[in-house]
Amino acid sequence: MNCDQWFEKLYLYIDKDLDAISWNDVDAHMKQCRPCCNRYDLEVKLRTRLQKSCKFEVCTEALRVRIQTILKKL
Repeated sequence: MNCDQWFEKLYLYIDKDLDAISWNDVDAHMKQCRPCCNRYDLEVKLRTRLQKSCKFEVCTEALRVRIQTILKKL
């Protein structure tokens, strides 16, 4: 698995929405690739902070897609 393939599955990994084989592939790559591990940490921290600050707000699917598009360009 390369970094691009890993990133395509990152959000499914964070949400624990992957089959066992894919989960293991993503996890193994992250353990071997420091930049991807750092990106995972950033995404988890960002998600946690957003959840805390938006407890009473519901994120629309359109907003979620826009945010993911912006993050992919980083």
